[in-house]
Amino acid sequence: MAACRYLLLFPTLLALTPAAQARTAAFAIPGGSLAPALTAFSKATGIQVIADPAVLKGLRTRGVRGTMPEERALAALLRGTGLTYRRKGGVVLILPGHLPDASGLPRTAKHTAPGTASRSAGHRQTGADTPITVIGQRFADQRALDAKRRMRNIADALSIDEVRRLPDSTVADAMRRIPGVSVLPVADNEHPRDVPIAPVVRGLTQAYNNVTIDGMPIASTGIPDAGSNSASRGVRLDILPASAVSRLLVIKTFTPDLDPNAIGGAIDLQTRSAFGNHGAPFLSLEAGLARPSRHSQVQPQSELGPHATATASRTFGPDHRFGVVISASYRHLDNNSDVHGTSDSGYLNFYKDDGTRAESGSTGNGIPVPRQDKYWYNGSDRRQWGVTARAEADLGTLRLSALAADLVFRDGFTRNEIIIDPEGPGAADQTATSGRFEAGAIQTGYRHGITRNETQIARFGAAWSPGEEDRITIDASFSRAMMRERYDMVKFTAGLDAEGKSTGSPLLGFAYDTAPLQFSFNPPPSAYTDLSLYAADYWRHRSRTADSRIEALRAGWRHNTDRGNRGFGFATGVSATRSTYAYGFSNEAYETTDRGLTLADAGYVSAVRLPFNQNGLPLLVIDPARAWQMFEDNRSVITRTDNEADELQNDFRHAESSLDGYGMIRFASGRFEALAGARLDYTRLSTRGYIGVADTWSPHQSSAHYVQLLPSVLVNFRLAAGLRLRAGYSRTISRPSYEDYAPRSSIDFATGATPGDGDAQGVSVRLGNPGIKPRLSDNFDLSAEWTLPGAWDGMVSAAAFHKAIRNEIFDATTTGYTYGGVYYRFARVFRPANATAAHISGLELSAVVGSLEPVTPLLRHVGFSANWTLLDGKLTVPLKNGSVRALHRLVGQPGEIRNLSVFFNDNGFELRGAMNWTGRALRSIVPGRPWEDAYWAPRRQFDMQARYHFTRGFSVILDVSNLTEERLTSLTGPGMAWLKDSYSVPRTIRLSLHWGLNR
Repeated sequence: MAACRYLLLFPTLLALTPAAQARTAAFAIPGGSLAPALTAFSKATGIQVIADPAVLKGLRTRGVRGTMPEERALAALLRGTGLTYRRKGGVVLILPGHLPDASGLPRTAKHTAPGTASRSAGHRQTGADTPITVIGQRFADQRALDAKRRMRNIADALSIDEVRRLPDSTVADAMRRIPGVSVLPVADNEHPRDVPIAPVVRGLTQAYNNVTIDGMPIASTGIPDAGSNSASRGVRLDILPASAVSRLLVIKTFTPDLDPNAIGGAIDLQTRSAFGNHGAPFLSLEAGLARPSRHSQVQPQSELGPHATATASRTFGPDHRFGVVISASYRHLDNNSDVHGTSDSGYLNFYKDDGTRAESGSTGNGIPVPRQDKYWYNGSDRRQWGVTARAEADLGTLRLSALAADLVFRDGFTRNEIIIDPEGPGAADQTATSGRFEAGAIQTGYRHGITRNETQIARFGAAWSPGEEDRITIDASFSRAMMRERYDMVKFTAGLDAEGKSTGSPLLGFAYDTAPLQFSFNPPPSAYTDLSLYAADYWRHRSRTADSRIEALRAGWRHNTDRGNRGFGFATGVSATRSTYAYGFSNEAYETTDRGLTLADAGYVSAVRLPFNQNGLPLLVIDPARAWQMFEDNRSVITRTDNEADELQNDFRHAESSLDGYGMIRFASGRFEALAGARLDYTRLSTRGYIGVADTWSPHQSSAHYVQLLPSVLVNFRLAAGLRLRAGYSRTISRPSYEDYAPRSSIDFATGATPGDGDAQGVSVRLGNPGIKPRLSDNFDLSAEWTLPGAWDGMVSAAAFHKAIRNEIFDATTTGYTYGGVYYRFARVFRPANATAAHISGLELSAVVGSLEPVTPLLRHVGFSANWTLLDGKLTVPLKNGSVRALHRLVGQPGEIRNLSVFFNDNGFELRGAMNWTGRALRSIVPGRPWEDAYWAPRRQFDMQARYHFTRGFSVILDVSNLTEERLTSLTGPGMAWLKDSYSVPRTIRLSLHWGLNR
């Protein structure tokens, strides 16, 4: 019957395709499996080949070599296979040699001469049960759609071919194209932001998502953000090079067999298998250079950055039952970015009518004024390299696999900064957008450091099929992640008094203009460039370390649960996971009161201008060699100012063990399938850190445990050919950040407050919370997928969801605390707590069209993919006075995401353009001061790629990312109309050469 469907499809393709011309090509296709040989034929000729996988399975070819007409080469490949073909123009359909006629009896299909067409009427019928393999230009899209159709869960997939054709250079870049997914950059002040690495799935940040490799957890030192340095649980998405990944899978609904630590979604990076593509040998080599639009603006940098990847796989041994895949990659890129913004916290000041500054929390006369005018020039030196190896054995009923990987990121970061602060009695001559300050202080700073992250992974898996309906699996993994960061900081400040306090100088008084979003403080250029006014402020050596380990073991038994099986089935299993995380911070700080040490002896006025400054002020640059030589030459007047708190306050070690068991039943009949079950999660944890009382620090240990029962139900229904409906309910969790448990624990006594006095005033307690519970979410999902008929070659899908989140984590403030047997009843206690609730709902619409040929034959080489996501969230936040505040979105959640990718393919030439638009997203909140909330501004990015396929697998690829150099901007203040900060993102052009065998 499959052959009949292909015959019905073929006339449509033939009718819309121009007649073929006799062409010759050079071929070097070795003997072996037929399917990869046809892939090689397609690459050599640019012809699209369509075949039923069942027809190709197990067939081999003698290969073909030499320069000859395309028709002769194809006939040589099919010789002895019992297959034939039909062709019209750039389309070839592979057919069985014996086809049923109308009577149902077999007959022999005759080869159709080139240039003729079958006139049989009919339409292409494709659904989940009748996959079609498309070999050629639209292969990447077909693989992703086929993965989506085959998944029981609501999910989206990207094949590695699609990742490299979007155009995107990393897995993180490609994630932006998936419906309901956006990707955020690092959000702290110690790392560059121009590279997105943190996933936001369905409006939920990395704290709510889970990233795995081949379904197993990965150790990570976290994704830096403003509040947690590196003590979060997130895994950066570009951990694996794209060359080592076969498919990127985003699972949005959950069944009991999946790790439940994912309220937003589970992102699985699936590595390449040697048995993929029918076990044919595979080789991919790619190398090139990248050039950013911004580099060497302050310090010298490399203009060109090299990148190279190599991936090879093959099968061997008796009957090719053993296989190995090895992948290696290297990438290096230097670039430069500028930043303009206000202060890191308390972004705006307000003043009274008399010009004096309003009290904290008051908006005074209602006219906001940025607290600072800050400029940074950031230089980045990023290097990434790694090796991944996978070995496999297919022993009939037993399949074994092992994976090992060593992955390294080395990020060098240099920051040159200028910060202009208003000082003096207050603001004068205020209007809604202007005013002046009688005095000002200006800081010029330098920071340089290197962060090195290394992740090592080992995984072993075994799958045994004792019968056709049973499958028993055992998976074990070990991973270790290490972060080592060291950086130095130097600062000179104009406007310091004799004691080192910033009081400002009348020489630096200035007028300001806030009419444009990119506001400007405008001190006099003559005083600004007088380096003798800038006294030495401090020198610092800082370091951070983080070490994470995860050991996991999983075992499962499935009976009659495979896709296509009918009747009842079940699955059951257990898992055990142990993870540890250790974090340390060190600060060595020095200051001086010798105001004779100035920037005139350690810096210079550069030719670089401060962006957006209306006076065109130049960047003042500290020469690090001269600044540290000044430090060494004047140690007698320099004092060390750090203390024990700098060494111990942030240090902690966390250990966590989880034991899970699950059970699931399945029933399938005809078009209907249902799965229901539950997972029981038991987690025990302990944390060791330090607690400070007054100025004394001592070790502190805490422990806790929790149990969660997590049910789920999933229903699939095939309404018609090509149309499938899915509905699901699940309960999932999001484990707290490591730092929520113990670090930064201290008890501070204000002046006059005595330790041991339970009635003492001015006692502040900051604690972790070992009893904090994981976030808990009830998830409701509904989706519909329609495989488009005929030559549209695509799919339209829609998904709606709602997540009701309990135990949301927020910093709570309470009164009263017991320590050392004393109850301090007036103590103010600040600690993370399960104090809020949240929900988020969304609608995801997606369309993939492989060809617009049905619209007009002129567009037969044009296709597109598009998706649109609408998100609506609500977060309830407790306030200090006991009331609550409602926000209409979650942190990190945009209101809308749009993606469009348009491609053109013809005769070996491919051109793709992609647009990603992410709406306004909440970045951070200050509960009692709504005007200090910060939002990521809407952002639109255009990317493009062109590639040309030469003969024998050679391609040249040109990528351009961020074509228009769109900035990354945050907003704050009343009406979100004020600049928090704006970060330039360079345009990057990459030129690569690729050679592939049996891709």
